[in-house]
Amino acid sequence: MSATPLYIREVKVRHLRCHDEVVWQCESGMNLIVGANGSGKTTLLEAVYLMAFGRSFRQARDPFLVKRDSDRFFIHGQWQRYGPMNLSVAGRKGKTTLRLQGRDVQRRKDVSESFPVLVEAPQGRKIIDGASGERRRWLDGLIITCFQNIATYYERYLRAVMQRGRLLRRRVSSDELEVWEQQIVHYGMPIVQAREKMITELNQLLIEEVGLTEHPLMISMTMPEYNQQNWLLRLQEKRSEDLRVGLRYGPHCDVVNIHFQQREIRSAGSRGQQKLAAIAIKMAECAIWSRYRRLIPVLLLDDCLEALDRTRQQRLFNRLQNCPAQILMTAPEGVEIASDLNIRIQLLDTQGLCDSATGSKVSMQEDTTVVMEEAA
Repeated sequence: MSATPLYIREVKVRHLRCHDEVVWQCESGMNLIVGANGSGKTTLLEAVYLMAFGRSFRQARDPFLVKRDSDRFFIHGQWQRYGPMNLSVAGRKGKTTLRLQGRDVQRRKDVSESFPVLVEAPQGRKIIDGASGERRRWLDGLIITCFQNIATYYERYLRAVMQRGRLLRRRVSSDELEVWEQQIVHYGMPIVQAREKMITELNQLLIEEVGLTEHPLMISMTMPEYNQQNWLLRLQEKRSEDLRVGLRYGPHCDVVNIHFQQREIRSAGSRGQQKLAAIAIKMAECAIWSRYRRLIPVLLLDDCLEALDRTRQQRLFNRLQNCPAQILMTAPEGVEIASDLNIRIQLLDTQGLCDSATGSKVSMQEDTTVVMEEAA
């Protein structure tokens, strides 16, 4: 069974960050927004992410989504998934409301799984040059998306870890501790196995991205060789140590590594190589979504040409043209794009968006405001 491509036809934004009113019309392939720094290019990608997740992809918890001197912001998007679908977001400081097909969304997870969006952005999750915990959360999120019941195993595993810690502090009997230690191992083993399977599949996909990255990328985990009997024995023997420093053994402590030329990419790769590696990982992630969820996500690439020379820029565009996903990306003013590329380029300035070929502006109509207010 083939995967269903997901794409956005139109995004309407009102009072979001620096924007008064903007309409962004998109095509199913590559869409590039070009503009000066501070013109709000990233904000338009952020609007797409907000429709899928109800929150921003920026790392900082930013309360300034609403434009200054405004009470609330509105986003309305027309998506294509089998048929046309309408997603809306209305927000005030600290609160957002999502609506799908005119109805309030009760579980945001249902929207993010039905309208998947992947993002590579300087202000987003630091997979390439971030902390190990950030990488581990990314990998585990992908596992939860793809493998049935893993979310339940995570929840019960972490509950058992916390309960064991509480009982250690209370100095309870060994029998009580043993019950929770058995649960740690019981629920932890499927997590370890799922990680191993996912890493194997990602590495197979990353081999196919050598044309983009020049050298192969490889993902691995620094972790002990988990064995049920040895794991239980270790938990029993290290109770006193775990009481002092906490449990530092298990899936919640494993380290995710990304190797480039047989070295950690955080230290071995240049900024341009790291950029291409991050996009290659998103390509692999997109393929995983297609394989397990039969959906092709929308791919957001913010400042996609950062630190890339012309050769690497051309290599990137060639790879993106062969990607089945809709790609929404941004680049700074003055960037040179080859005329033979099959890409829609739009310019963003204080007056809104215009197509670079025709120069025609796209602005929000009066009736759009009414529709968005009703959707909120």
